[in-house]
Amino acid sequence: MATFGKFDATIVPSDIGQKFKPETHVKFLVFGKPQTGTITKQLQNSAVVELDETPENQSLMVQYNGVLIINYKKLQKL
Repeated sequence: MATFGKFDATIVPSDIGQKFKPETHVKFLVFGKPQTGTITKQLQNSAVVELDETPENQSLMVQYNGVLIINYKKLQKL
């Protein structure tokens, strides 16, 4: 029987990504402006980051629904 739409793909983060576990608070640059957020999911070379909402990043929150994918090399732990 076929299993349409079901994929069991285990994602293993790169060596750099090992220190960026979910729920880690991080900082990074978006369009040259510093932003902060919390990692919600790890990918192989990047992480899904939920942005911290501030008065300065309202347009970014609306445009990207408050979630960005950022390369591990661009992240710094807080």
